[in-house]
Parts: sequence; C-alpha cells; structure tokens
Amino acid sequence: MVALDEYKNNLVSSYKWPMDNNKSEIENRKQLLTKKYSDQYLEQIISDTSSFIKDVLCSETLEHGYFISDIEEDTTSYIDLNLHGGYKSDTLFIDSTGRIISEWLMKMTFGSGLITVVQCDEIEDTFDEDILSYYYRYYIYIQGFDLSKVEQLKKMMLNDEKKLVKKRCFK
Repeated sequence: MVALDEYKNNLVSSYKWPMDNNKSEIENRKQLLTKKYSDQYLEQIISDTSSFIKDVLCSETLEHGYFISDIEEDTTSYIDLNLHGGYKSDTLFIDSTGRIISEWLMKMTFGSGLITVVQCDEIEDTFDEDILSYYYRYYIYIQGFDLSKVEQLKKMMLNDEKKLVKKRCFK
C-alpha cells in the first residue's frame, strides 16, 4: 500500500485546471492539508482502504468485473484543498463497517479505469396494499477492474495473512 508521504504528495499535487499547477497554489494546498487533515486521519484512510481492498479481492463477484458493498446511506465525502472549479483532491466513501475508502488509493491498486460510485435503488414496499411507500437500498458499486492485476494483487496482499505456521509436535 502507499506510504503516508506519497498519499499527501498526491493530494497536494493533483489538479484539473492549469491555474492550480503552480508553486504558490501547491504550497497553499500543502498548508491547507496540514490544517484540515491530520496525519493520523490520513493514515486511517490508507489503512481502511487497504482493509477494504482485501475484502474486494476475496469477493466472488470480482471475477465478473464488479464489487458491491451495502451501506446505510450515501456518506460520500471529499478531501477538499480548494482546487478551482470545485474539484476535490480525493473522494472518500464510508462502508457499513465505518472504514474510510479512498478512490485514489483504489485506482492506484486496481488501475485508473476503476469507477467507484454510490448507487441507490428505490424499492416499492408492497407490505400493505393500501399504502404506497418506498425504501431505499444504498451500496458502493465498483467496476472497471484491471482483471490482469487481480491475481497478482491476491498473491501479494492476501498471502501475507495465509502464511503457514509450522506446527510443533511434542512427544
């Protein structure tokens, strides 16, 4: 996974418009990053994203090119360092276990073609015929995996946890 300094460097150096790509704007973003987001919070994002990636790698739907994770509501947030045009340095998703997932870290792991969105299905509640009502199902939907990377990622990220422990036999 990415180190804290690399993640912070990406956050301050990312931009959409050329006017954001100059030394003074980058320095302003560095200062704003330090003020708004603690190293502990950014490390939590890295750790949580790594944990989430392991869940994605274990998913049965991954071989079909997508992943779904149910959530209670849309809790999408952003790391906002005042880029022009309202652009954000990173998009964050919070899953049902409270992990903060970085879209940028996911793309660094699975490839730049990855698309991560929060979807909402509106479902008609047919419990009572006299009352028309709906409920909503929110979920994080991810597609666009570089499937050629997936097996390599599984070996790299999951084998650390599956190392065999040598059993001792006592006589």
